[in-house]
Amino acid sequence: MITRGTVTLHHGRQLLLAGLLALGGLAPLAPGLAQPISPVRQVDTAPLLRTEDRGPLVNRLQTELADLGLFTGVVDGHYDSDTAKAVRSLQAQQGLVVDGIVGPQTWRALEVARRAATLPPPLLTANLFSFTPLVVAQPDPPPPAIWLALMPLVPIAGGALTCLHRRRGRRQRMTLPFKPKL
Repeated sequence: MITRGTVTLHHGRQLLLAGLLALGGLAPLAPGLAQPISPVRQVDTAPLLRTEDRGPLVNRLQTELADLGLFTGVVDGHYDSDTAKAVRSLQAQQGLVVDGIVGPQTWRALEVARRAATLPPPLLTANLFSFTPLVVAQPDPPPPAIWLALMPLVPIAGGALTCLHRRRGRRQRMTLPFKPKL
């Protein structure tokens, strides 16, 4: 007995299989299920755009090219030489045939470039980290043994020189070569 709000096991399996296939893009969705969000707009039905074309589709093309920084002209809905130059630049960047004509592949490339431009920058990049080797400070090597043996003699020699200097000064004061006038 099936009551309202319950689904038979067989019907549930069908819905699950249809949903999984639809998410993978392998089969159309079962009736009654929501349509999946396409990661890329359907542009196969978009008309070809060439030089001298006009209209809202050219306006959209110019706006998207300007958002990517490829088009610097006035967005006026007229496919002129500046627009063709921007389209050729996009085609060259995306590895397409560079002809200046906007067809299905160019529309897809424009969508891919637009999505890539709106992605946030990666959190970590290789440029953020650099290797700095660890340098450990080492003390200077000790002085040679002869220097260590002579160092205690420095104050002794300084004291002896000071003492000799004083004695010499006293002798000079006692025997002056001239007599001072008083």
